[in-house]
Amino acid sequence: MKADAKVVWLVSFSHFITHGYMTILPAVLVAIASEQSLSFMELGLIANIGYFLYGLGAFPAGYLSDRFGSKKLMTIGVLGMAVSSILISTTSSIITFAITYTLLGTFASIHHPAGLSFIARRVDSNKGRAMGLHGVMGNVGLFLSPMVAAFSIMIFGTWRAAYLTYGFIGLVFFYLLYSARITGEEDFSFRRITSVFGNTPPKEGQQTSSEQSGKEPEPPKSFYISVALLVLFVGSILSGFIFRGSLTFLPALFQQNITPITNHDEPVVMAGYAATAVLSLGLIGAWLGGYINDKIKYPEFVPAGVFLVVAPALYYASRLMDMQLIFTVGVFSLIYYAWQPSQNYLIAKYTKKSSSGMGFGVNFFLIFGMGSLATTIGGWMADEYGVDRFYAAMSIIAFAGMLAALAVYPLRAFAVDFKRKGRKVFRLEE
Repeated sequence: MKADAKVVWLVSFSHFITHGYMTILPAVLVAIASEQSLSFMELGLIANIGYFLYGLGAFPAGYLSDRFGSKKLMTIGVLGMAVSSILISTTSSIITFAITYTLLGTFASIHHPAGLSFIARRVDSNKGRAMGLHGVMGNVGLFLSPMVAAFSIMIFGTWRAAYLTYGFIGLVFFYLLYSARITGEEDFSFRRITSVFGNTPPKEGQQTSSEQSGKEPEPPKSFYISVALLVLFVGSILSGFIFRGSLTFLPALFQQNITPITNHDEPVVMAGYAATAVLSLGLIGAWLGGYINDKIKYPEFVPAGVFLVVAPALYYASRLMDMQLIFTVGVFSLIYYAWQPSQNYLIAKYTKKSSSGMGFGVNFFLIFGMGSLATTIGGWMADEYGVDRFYAAMSIIAFAGMLAALAVYPLRAFAVDFKRKGRKVFRLEE
């Protein structure tokens, strides 16, 4: 297998399993709430903490992947997720569940900055398609996870079996990732695991990240950020809210507003299957989003087009029932998941290779960290007004996301210098 293809498939499967871990909870939300006598808001608050750490951990993960290598960080993340998932399956109280779930969110936070910087540095051709495959595999994890959870409840009679299954899958992938050899990437080592979290400089003969990329270290200069990148980050906050909110409460929306599911003997199982079927359409959107970026002249407009469709789809999802609801959510899933590979492509475009890990780290903190607020806000709205009202609120956020996306292209030539007094805005051509 060629080096580029090996990198893309390793990162893509890591994306698959990461989203699998983080999407089990929505599928078993009702079962856990019933077992522990919890409200949606109380369980949403626990999820909020885990999802917030899922985003917050992207900051140090991005920095560490720039400094110590993406593959090493990814390997640590996969091992940590596998162990955390197994621990969740053994919890006996809501306190231990909360602790182990936050641990899962922390290790899951490593994938996006480490994995996407891995692609940005090591894949030279068809980078848009690589981002698209990465997105497709993430969506496989998203739509397969509710199915695994529903199947586990049906066969074993407990939601814990889903976490145990994913835990063992993670251990197998950890071994495969640990064994893979990528030129220029340092391998994970149990003996030197503490060096990842310390300030130990590279050993003699060990390549730095700048040496691995084949470029000379850049001399110190003004610290400036593209204004377009800052606007992309605003879009990440808004899209993150939609992403986490729609995923967390989709099974609950189906249980509430689809009559055959509501009246079924196993509504949790049927809602999980329905969510799986609808989310599977995101595979097409994720592939399309990556493919288009390699083909069109102005990829900055792709996210705006996504939000243009997503905003009305979310609004009508809050008002429709039965087959009309399924169709509308299907349109949402088909189009919305084109946003992520498009956004990743633009983040890579507006950041330097030497700092791509940190760029993706900030981006995914905003998507997952700030987006995690959707679980608490959505839980409160579901308890007080019903899940459908929360989907109406997300349609307004999608409209704001479209406005932010439209601002990226006209602002692409400007940057903010944070080391100049007054944080001067200037043209990049200056």
